[in-house]
Amino acid sequence: MTSSFNQPQNHDAVLGGQGAIPASSVVLGGFEGVKQRLASPVSEHRRKALSESLKYGQKGLFLVVRALNDPSIEVQQEAYQLLQDKPEPRVQQAVQQFYQQSHYTRLESVLAQGQWQEADQETKLALFKACGLTLTDQFPSYRIDDIPCEDLKIIDQLWRKHSGDRFGFSVQASIWQPLQNLLWDKTEVWSRFGGRVGWRTTSFLVDRRWKRYDEITFSLSAPVGHLPFLGDKFGIFTMEAIANRLSVCQID
Repeated sequence: MTSSFNQPQNHDAVLGGQGAIPASSVVLGGFEGVKQRLASPVSEHRRKALSESLKYGQKGLFLVVRALNDPSIEVQQEAYQLLQDKPEPRVQQAVQQFYQQSHYTRLESVLAQGQWQEADQETKLALFKACGLTLTDQFPSYRIDDIPCEDLKIIDQLWRKHSGDRFGFSVQASIWQPLQNLLWDKTEVWSRFGGRVGWRTTSFLVDRRWKRYDEITFSLSAPVGHLPFLGDKFGIFTMEAIANRLSVCQID
């Protein structure tokens, strides 16, 4: 009887060709087999090998992290899904970096170039997408609770990083929260907050009023907390909801 020891199993990698196994083929199992499949030119082979990589401890985990840079989007997404719940700090850092690069490359680019109005519009678009909405939809304040914490954290970090901590949701919340705690009258809270972040006119020659979008200052010379503003579909009436969401997400 011919021994089956050298016959390929379902989890083995076969080197030397596709389909029928030539006599010169080498069958690899275990960790070396996983590594070989991850080096395959066939993206589906690489994708399927990822879950098995995790059976091999830290060395397998490293292979999955490396797959976040795979040329195939399908392989990248598979690796991302497998790594999301892994607690290791370096893994979580890699996961967040991958998510940021996948979803917020455009936002980081315009922020890095100091294109503040474009960044404001890009942020608005990102928040709509994060909630499964399009720009033609309404955005009531309760939908703020639908924004994933991961997205809110990345957006806030990017704004703070590129503005030197002058702009960002958490910067705005740090102004909003003390006023809300101090004042009973919500109208007065809105008024003082608007004045602090520069969303209200301050001229004594005209009644103080809320600024239109075309009056917002899109530069670093604007008051701390001035941006993001996000336009008339957000405005001041979402600030309380954003501050509450930041608290839930433990972003400060």
